[in-house]
Amino acid sequence: MPDTTDDALTYAPVGVTRLRARDGDTWRHAGVDATFRVLAVRHRVVRGGTEADHAALADDVRSWRLHRSAGVGIEADGPAAPGVHVVSVLGAGPVAVRGPCRVLWADAEGFGYGSLAGHPVAGEEAFRVTRDAAGDVWLEVEAYSRPVLVWARLAGPLVPLAQRAYVANLARAARALHRRRARGRGAGAGGTMPG
Repeated sequence: MPDTTDDALTYAPVGVTRLRARDGDTWRHAGVDATFRVLAVRHRVVRGGTEADHAALADDVRSWRLHRSAGVGIEADGPAAPGVHVVSVLGAGPVAVRGPCRVLWADAEGFGYGSLAGHPVAGEEAFRVTRDAAGDVWLEVEAYSRPVLVWARLAGPLVPLAQRAYVANLARAARALHRRRARGRGAGAGGTMPG
């Protein structure tokens, strides 16, 4: 279980990831000012998927299975639900980066969480699985953040590159989870083409 002695979020406004970022204007109108970097990344995970593919991948997100499959250490009170505390751990040993957060909202598509004290950045991030009219299943990650720890501020323009690489790694893990499920239900079941 994560150590959550300080439950105060480290940024404002809170809860904006519940809205879709789109071009960033939606969030700007909701109070996310220019001191935050906005990230909106979308990766196709399944081409021509089914509603079952969509639901299974959304469950992978909410249960932390996706993050764990991508090699992220997860210390959580439980599946993603409002109020659940989670610490994401990237790396190992003394150089591991720990990111404590609290889940703010969760729904059938995913969840959003906000940073707590000790996180390298202050802000909020949402992980969603969506399905479009063609049946394609997408992993969508949207965030607004600004570096707060000294090393994160010094990393400057590398932070957004690292965030995009992190999301690409999550998308690869989502495709691998989907492929394993598709093999389990046999060929010809539909929705088996990775994005």
